[in-house]
Amino acid sequence: MGDPYHLETMYRWFQYSITKAPPHIISPTEKRKWNIEYVEPYGRCTIATRDIAEGEVLFVDHPVITGPKQNSELMCLGCYRQLESWDSYKCSKCGWPMCSPECETRGYHPLECTAYQVGNYKPELKDFGDDQFMYESMLPLRCFFLQNFEKDKWETLMAMESHNELRRGTELWQREQTNVVNFIRNKINVDVDEETLHTITGILDVNCHEVRSNIPGTKDQYRVRGIYPLCAMMSHFCSCNTHHTLMDDMTMVVIASRPIKKGEQMTASYTHLLSATTERRKHLKYGKFFDCVCERCSDPTELGTYFGALKCSQAGCGGNILSSNPTQVDNDAPWRCDECQYEVKAATVERLNKVVAYELQETPDDNIPALENIFRKYQFILHPQHFHMVGIKHSLSQVIGRVEGYLLPELTEAQLARKISCCRDLLKVLDVLDPGISRLRGLTLYELHAPLLITANRAFQETTLRRSEFLDRLHEAEGYLDRTVYCLQFEPNSSVEGQICKIARGSLAELKSWIQTVKELPASHFSPEEGDEAKPQYTEEDLTLETLLKKLEEQ
Repeated sequence: MGDPYHLETMYRWFQYSITKAPPHIISPTEKRKWNIEYVEPYGRCTIATRDIAEGEVLFVDHPVITGPKQNSELMCLGCYRQLESWDSYKCSKCGWPMCSPECETRGYHPLECTAYQVGNYKPELKDFGDDQFMYESMLPLRCFFLQNFEKDKWETLMAMESHNELRRGTELWQREQTNVVNFIRNKINVDVDEETLHTITGILDVNCHEVRSNIPGTKDQYRVRGIYPLCAMMSHFCSCNTHHTLMDDMTMVVIASRPIKKGEQMTASYTHLLSATTERRKHLKYGKFFDCVCERCSDPTELGTYFGALKCSQAGCGGNILSSNPTQVDNDAPWRCDECQYEVKAATVERLNKVVAYELQETPDDNIPALENIFRKYQFILHPQHFHMVGIKHSLSQVIGRVEGYLLPELTEAQLARKISCCRDLLKVLDVLDPGISRLRGLTLYELHAPLLITANRAFQETTLRRSEFLDRLHEAEGYLDRTVYCLQFEPNSSVEGQICKIARGSLAELKSWIQTVKELPASHFSPEEGDEAKPQYTEEDLTLETLLKKLEEQ
């Protein structure tokens, strides 16, 4: 075999994706900055062929196919808009709920529509529930029929990893046997062998990305998943060096979130940034079928953030309780204090994390007093940068100033200070785990600039600031707005992040104008600069040594 790893298939997909992307995102003549190579133990991975600067577009990736997530709410299978009722409009050919007759031929719906017609099966709401999700078999069914309609896409899909041998016999395999394989073969009556369907479900499990871009012309978001082959070629690292965003047409744009050296891997993250090592590794093992041993996972302190650490409970200790072996396969290594060596079972730590997670899950994100109560309850048990504590700070940074009773203009100085500290503490973690261009960083910087401006303006109104102090505060907020725009510049205009980027640009221009005005305001608007009131007026005679000694004798 001349191309056992299907590298040329992936390179062709890169060229195809460029033809689907807007020219302002990537040039039609763009040359690759990377190669795909097979490297143990990663498998296929993407290697930079030159030094790449932060912010450079690495590639665009058009989805091979998209479809509902397994547990998606009721949606139109043509345009993916949410539907209110199963009994609204139904496809005249297959019986699935749709928006309108126009959607019967839109998108990928014709793939499953034909199958349901040929199989003579009409879906009914009573056929689905927690044991059989409504759309669990929909995307695998679409994938199977790609071979009849779009052979290049089918070839690209089949060039991706399924990990069948690792998945075989697992709980996930058994569920998919019942809810996908048996459903498609026995309910829809599709003539397909079981192994092919398991390979397709494996490819989806291992490689799928959630698609959360805006539906054009609406404020609604897609709630679907898609296969992005080029993105799937990047190895996973829990602190990665790329950032991706999705355009309104579902094209993925991948950029360098920090500088990447020639010969270095371009990496992505397949799990949630703000979760601790044990939680991330379990998620990756269950859904992606590998044990992560990246630099972050291998370090008990998670690169010095102490993201999973507990406070030692032994009197007078003050140490941090950390996993003694965070990459142990069963995640069962004992936890130990880094000062007194006090030991805690891994199962105990896991139970504690689950208890806190349950309390947070039961607490609405906008219930500020409840979030603060949970924070106070665990502040002497969890490290200040424990992922649950940082998660609470993340929520507070977003909702303080945005919910009834806590709107920005009416916040007290203490509440403003709390929002500021939550933002700063979150940014401190992001500086380590997700430096450079980051969606979360951009949003957090935007949240930070507002309370800083309000506190500065209040002090200005009370004439308690020197001009230089006021300007320092304004310049600080200016820097945060500028960085917000930098981090969110690649987000589509229709997205929440794109809208915030637009607002930040406008606010930045206004702030620059205000800074210029402040420089020209009369001195009466400010407290005197340090030393202005008591500054002595010296004459030439005062500056002689004889006069100075005489003055000292008189004092």
